[in-house]
Amino acid sequence: MAHINLHSLRTKRPLQQSISFFSFVVVMALVCFSATAVTGQEPATALGASASASPKTAEDELAELRRKVQELDSEVSRLKMLVAKLDRYRQIDYIRDLLMKEEQRAELLQSQMLEISVKETPLQTRLDEIEDLLRPQRLEQQMAGVGSTRPEEDRDAVRTRLANEKRRIQTQLDLSRQSRLRLQASLTTADASIARLRQRLTEAARPQ
Repeated sequence: MAHINLHSLRTKRPLQQSISFFSFVVVMALVCFSATAVTGQEPATALGASASASPKTAEDELAELRRKVQELDSEVSRLKMLVAKLDRYRQIDYIRDLLMKEEQRAELLQSQMLEISVKETPLQTRLDEIEDLLRPQRLEQQMAGVGSTRPEEDRDAVRTRLANEKRRIQTQLDLSRQSRLRLQASLTTADASIARLRQRLTEAARPQ
């Protein structure tokens, strides 16, 4: 009886060892399979999460880009309005500067014409006097109080002197009148230019 039990124990021990080894192999295989499955699932899970998050991120980026574009459009519009306003002010200043120069030019022309008139007055007065002195009666009166042995020659000398003076004064008056005509024409042009510039300035300064 004891022999049989010993044999049974001896027979069972290898069997148990075989079962234990087989169990160990099965467990290790299951562990490896589980690890492989987990390892394979992790990229898939990460890929799925990334795939599910990517459309949302792209939409957010697109919305952000659209918002920035709108902001840039608004800024461009504001800058365009500012540039237009500055250009309008520059044009007003430019027209005002031209108007001021034309007004100064007109004032100078008027001043020059006044100077010419002032110079013409005594010349014209002297010319009128000479024309009166050249009359025969006035020549006789001038020579009546002068004792001379050659009255005819003295009278001719006086007439010649007065005629030369008359010619010189007349030349000065003619040149002066030509200058006055040129100044008057320039003044007329300046006045017309002033009128146009004032009209342009009024239109440029009109509220838009």
